[in-house]
Amino acid sequence: MMLGPKRRRTARGTAAAAAIMAMVLGVQTPASAEMPDGIDWDPATIASVYAPAEGYYSYAPSVVRDGDTEWIWTCHNDEFRVIEDHIYLTKRVDGVVVSSESVLQASTGASWDSFHTCDPSVVKGRFDWDGTRYRYAMFYLGNDVDASAHNQIGVAFAEDPEGPWLKYPDPIVTTPDTTSWGAGQPTAVSVSGASGRVILGYTRGDSSTRAYVVTVDLSKVDRLRVSPERQVTNAGLTGADGAPDYLNGFDMAIDRSRREIMVVREQHPYPGDNPWWIGPSVQVDRMPLRHFLRGTGTWVPSGDIDEELTGFDRVHNAGLVRTWTGELPAPDAPEVVFTSSCSSLPTVDDQDWSQATCDSLYSYDLWSIAGTR
Repeated sequence: MMLGPKRRRTARGTAAAAAIMAMVLGVQTPASAEMPDGIDWDPATIASVYAPAEGYYSYAPSVVRDGDTEWIWTCHNDEFRVIEDHIYLTKRVDGVVVSSESVLQASTGASWDSFHTCDPSVVKGRFDWDGTRYRYAMFYLGNDVDASAHNQIGVAFAEDPEGPWLKYPDPIVTTPDTTSWGAGQPTAVSVSGASGRVILGYTRGDSSTRAYVVTVDLSKVDRLRVSPERQVTNAGLTGADGAPDYLNGFDMAIDRSRREIMVVREQHPYPGDNPWWIGPSVQVDRMPLRHFLRGTGTWVPSGDIDEELTGFDRVHNAGLVRTWTGELPAPDAPEVVFTSSCSSLPTVDDQDWSQATCDSLYSYDLWSIAGTR
């Protein structure tokens, strides 16, 4: 008796994934395409993107390139050596930083995002709310405690990418358990720049760490809809040690020419010395979009970005350079903006901070690297 409904749900889910893919790619049916070879990351292209002042940090970039201008939203503190996350917009023209300022902050009062706002992901679309058509949506992590706990995902809207940003009042991906890490690290791509539908990926952390994907319909924000979440496969992912790995802390982009999804993601295992709470390196992976939307398939690793390649002790919290709708602007020449960090004693097993020579959090700054396929 249970098999019939399960089959019908599976069929609807498969049809929905196919329909979304057709809208994203501008085709009616999926076509098979061979997965190309890996990406050759060129160390000669490594360049500084943004270095915050002493006593400040910047990480987890959402990067949009539009002609000669780059729009980079990051997780950033706003007061000297105060760990309270804001979302900053750093704007670069012809590779030169022309402005950097806080554009989204914690809400006041007893709100779900009253302490940290972090992990931005910005896309362009058509979002109608209370008589106004907004062209930009920012997905972000928020929480209400001074800890890495009770994270939830919200969304804010703007008519201009510089803001001001108007927050939707409630989280759209919730965390009922106030003691677990929760839901966060959102990454979004537009189904179509002319629609309000968005593909949203994110991480959940409670008894385990997992990645999920949903479709969010923000065409009419007052009646926003979020599809049931579908877990993203870990198959094919490899860690810094070569062992099978799991997906979290990822940023995604669409390669229309190959009908693929590409991600840059945190690698594991975590190191034992300071900072032991971030991965040692990131990996770029890809798979057919239709598999990603269904939670099936196998990832194809396309190169690690690590200390050997970059010279940095840690490479972490990275983002792909994208268009306003979340596509790769040059699929044969992908670029990654990553966060660097120093490392030193102490270790996770002997936390004697008098041994520290690396002020790791306040060494976080942004660098870029380009590759070819």
